[in-house]
Amino acid sequence: MFLKRAFAFASLITLAPCTASAVQYEIFIEVETEEDLYDLLATEQISESSFNALLLLYQTRVELNRANRQRLYLLPNLDYGHVDRILAYRTEAGAIHELGDLVAAGVLEAEMVETLRAFVIVRPPNAPKSQTKGFMRVQGRWSGRYDRLPPASALQARVKTLRNLDIGGAAALTRNGLHRVRWDANRAAFSAEPEGVRFELPKLYVEWEDDKWEIIGGTYRVGFGQRLTFDVTDQITPNGFFGDYELRRSNELGLRCRRSAGELPASPCPTDRVTRVTPDYAWTNRLTGVAVGLKDLPVGRGWLQAYAWGSYQAHRIPQIEIVDTSTCSDPRRDEDPGCRAPPVYVRARDPTAPASTATFATLPAMYAEALAGANASYFWHDRAHIGATGYGSMPRWLVRGPELGFQEFSRKPFTGPFGAVGVDAAFGFGAQDFFAEVARSFDAQVGGGGGYGAVVRSVTTVGSTELDMSVRYYGSKYANPYARPVSAPDELDGLRARDEAGLRLRLATQPGPRIRLRTIADGWRQLSSGALHGLLFARADLQIAPSWAWALWTEYRNAGSQRALLATRIAYEPVRQLTLSGQFQHRWVATRLRGVDVQQDIAAILSMTARPLDILRFRLRVRYDFEDIWDNHRRPHTLWGYLDAALTVRERDMVRVRYDVRAFLDRRESTLRRVPNPEHWLWLEYVFRY
Repeated sequence: MFLKRAFAFASLITLAPCTASAVQYEIFIEVETEEDLYDLLATEQISESSFNALLLLYQTRVELNRANRQRLYLLPNLDYGHVDRILAYRTEAGAIHELGDLVAAGVLEAEMVETLRAFVIVRPPNAPKSQTKGFMRVQGRWSGRYDRLPPASALQARVKTLRNLDIGGAAALTRNGLHRVRWDANRAAFSAEPEGVRFELPKLYVEWEDDKWEIIGGTYRVGFGQRLTFDVTDQITPNGFFGDYELRRSNELGLRCRRSAGELPASPCPTDRVTRVTPDYAWTNRLTGVAVGLKDLPVGRGWLQAYAWGSYQAHRIPQIEIVDTSTCSDPRRDEDPGCRAPPVYVRARDPTAPASTATFATLPAMYAEALAGANASYFWHDRAHIGATGYGSMPRWLVRGPELGFQEFSRKPFTGPFGAVGVDAAFGFGAQDFFAEVARSFDAQVGGGGGYGAVVRSVTTVGSTELDMSVRYYGSKYANPYARPVSAPDELDGLRARDEAGLRLRLATQPGPRIRLRTIADGWRQLSSGALHGLLFARADLQIAPSWAWALWTEYRNAGSQRALLATRIAYEPVRQLTLSGQFQHRWVATRLRGVDVQQDIAAILSMTARPLDILRFRLRVRYDFEDIWDNHRRPHTLWGYLDAALTVRERDMVRVRYDVRAFLDRRESTLRRVPNPEHWLWLEYVFRY
């Protein structure tokens, strides 16, 4: 009954008058800086998957004069109608020299063009080879006298020169991770050196790209088709590879001492207070190696595209995701003591002395993964192609001594090599585009061996409206950790794209010049249990007056527990230099359909952005969160505010300072022992562009 109602609701929405925007993201994206993206995530206006896609897009950018149809569609707020008009203009004019050209030619509206500036690079093809552009970004954070020194710090840099050369990298100073893990045969457990300051260079790449070829060495991301066979890009329509120098941050302090007693009579961590420290800057490990791409080889009436990539990379892994296969042949046997994760002892100067064990530990350089893949596609034109993708992977544990494997809830299959092969196709005409991909996975798991997955997707663009419909099937044995297609948020053995069959409808429309609507209706069946789940989301944005904007959105999710959300936001911009906004949301969470023991959460957010001078911007935000408003002893209850000041030193350089204060108001035992409370954060950032 729920699915029928969900689909009926989506069908009614599609009858509304249409004009509009793309549907990749929950809202119309208008950002200037990376901090704006973090604010959208913190205020829960976009999902984590949307944030991941936008953050990567902001850091890597789309080169407007080289991007194909799939790459241009990644840009927020664009639908396929906009993309096709940009491609047609680029072909007719020969090149796009600046974003204003698209407005002057009537390709895009001025408002739309302004939203693209943060995500594109405009480099005319006739730019001199000597032209060099790049940036360097240095940032650091510190949370006061209880924090570790030196402060958490990071650096990102990128240079584009010689017309086709692109170099990027990221480095970080980390303080909170264990080091040099090895196997202690006497204890039948891991041992590791304690936390210490370490300089790391997790991302570095060199890429050469011209109109026909591209080659990259270092850290990169690659993906194709509907993301069912292989994708590590976080983007909705990947086709090829690009350099990866991503860094990200967390806004939650972490435990300073993470130890249990182990061989000691008691834990070395203080029990009267629990000290927390600033988290290190983080990154995601994707691929490290070499990739080569032939983008355009004329064949018949179309062209051939071919890519090949190889990667060999050492990976971190949480300790709880490891199993000793000599004592556990099948980690799904949770009742077997031999299937527990081996403990991690923290080494002292005397290796024979009694030692404590680490808790919540992520262990560095535990296994290396050798991976190779390829893609070949034939394009009749930009909207029609057929292609094949395949890859194989072989993990190898780097710690000598034990026979190690992955726990069943880890993303990687728990034993042996794995891989997948698939075929994808696309075809479009007029207002309609169709996409499909079918894949088969392979693995060496006990009782596994691989399974099938399939995605069929239709995108209809009428005027400026876009309706995206997709049907999906991922078998219970489709264990492919490199699949990131449309899927529900629930998981089987660490994988989202597994054990489900579903239908999703997504629509964005603009019934009038002052209103935008976005809706999602998603229903799926869990294959192993037969349980039916669903999600409904709807958001309306209304420009009440030139200075006033109002938004209302709601969400209902039925997946294990029941979850409902109602939120509203109002923004006031009396002058261009000042914006004020307020947001309120109410969430209901229940474990059963009729809401027995319903948990109710509320949140209120007040924000102000001011530009007293063109070179100076202030941002102030205060957020109040009260989870489970009827019980102040069970869930977090917080008040969080920050003041952010950014000064443009030269035309392109920026210095930024931010101060945060966050107080925990609930009466949980963990909060009463929490140090510091309130928290005080100091952020510093400098961006140098040339």
